[in-house]
Amino acid sequence: MRCAAIVTACVLGLLAGPALSEKLSFAMALGARQIGTLTFDGGPRAGRLLAVMDNTPLGVADGSFEAVTKARGTAVGYESRSRGSKQRDIAVTRAAGQVTEVTVTPADEATDLSDVAQVPKGVISLTEAFAALALGRDCPKPMVVHDGRRVVRIATAARSDSGSEVTCKMSYRVVQGPGHLSPFRFRTLGMQLTYASAALQRITLSAGGFDVTLTRQGAKAALE
Repeated sequence: MRCAAIVTACVLGLLAGPALSEKLSFAMALGARQIGTLTFDGGPRAGRLLAVMDNTPLGVADGSFEAVTKARGTAVGYESRSRGSKQRDIAVTRAAGQVTEVTVTPADEATDLSDVAQVPKGVISLTEAFAALALGRDCPKPMVVHDGRRVVRIATAARSDSGSEVTCKMSYRVVQGPGHLSPFRFRTLGMQLTYASAALQRITLSAGGFDVTLTRQGAKAALE
């Protein structure tokens, strides 16, 4: 069930100075059952992602995941907080495109990719990746995401048009570090994006026979 929180901290804030901020809300469903909500508040380089699951079957995956990114010049700070059956805090600092510091609490949750020497240059944070999907108007460009424990490569594998809708079949692969969701350790996920009227409407994630769908409920743009 934690697959829903993948796409999913102490609030660090957003970019200093004027910036266009999007406030987006998604309903999170497992099949026909709504299991929670996901919200995103921010822009392309900085923002806050919050996933809350409070209606999973038997409550086995209830909990929350919060991730915040703050950017100042070429420096980027990322923090995430997972609360539920497992608790984990992660902090990542990046400068000039290179990860310079990673802290994982508890320490035994760290992986080889928590060592900055193992992280490739040019990675982005989870919130930056979600912003690229949620604020985009069409299928996204390839991206490499580092969450403090693994590196994931996301790219558009196929694109199709149907009237006003654009469907993007995505390639989602863990290329370094552990797979998702112990003990299964999924290294690939099915992922599909649906855009309509040049705005993201739906994300579907698939793994282990389960489909988790994020359906957009509304958006609000504000000049901060």
